[in-house]
Amino acid sequence: MRHAGGGTVDYDYDVFISYSHRGHVRDWVKNHFSRELQLYLEDLLPTDPRIFVDFEIPAGSPWPDRLEQALLRSRCLVAIWSPPYFRSDWCMAEWKSMQLRQEALSQVNGQAPTLVYPINFMDGEHFPEEAQKIQQYKELTKYGYDGPQFRDTPAYLAFQDRMRTVAEEVAACLACAPEWQEGWPVVRPAAHAESPQRSVPRL
Repeated sequence: MRHAGGGTVDYDYDVFISYSHRGHVRDWVKNHFSRELQLYLEDLLPTDPRIFVDFEIPAGSPWPDRLEQALLRSRCLVAIWSPPYFRSDWCMAEWKSMQLRQEALSQVNGQAPTLVYPINFMDGEHFPEEAQKIQQYKELTKYGYDGPQFRDTPAYLAFQDRMRTVAEEVAACLACAPEWQEGWPVVRPAAHAESPQRSVPRL
């Protein structure tokens, strides 16, 4: 696809990491998960992996617009599931947006690629029924330590083994992702829909 200036329009990111800012998840994603995913994808992919994580958004940026554009320009979504994830309008909007993309592709092609890769960070018993029906999520509940000192424990080696598998499966999702198309469906959180210019981070 080409824009008005004649250049090719493509994805900006391979992976969009979707997670709640509540509890231990944020620091775990920042200190461990995103770092290991980046390193293993560098080992696996033919090009440098491009991962979007919202803590890299500069202060003062229009968060809602920045998140929406990053999601629209990402090949797949890695969702870090914990009970607060399903109480967050932002997280739900991100997950639902990528689900709608899968559904739109299935209507055209009859079979949609897998564009959502769920990670169970904590307590799947309290997930909504829709999430509990999904069997393909990766179980990482044993490795949910958010402090930097986690790297110095024996459990980190087991965590890295799991992350190697996560990266391999995410790479498989990326290989099946369709070419970028203008007009991917997007779900907006209620606050963003009412006031698109609000510059507040999500929870």
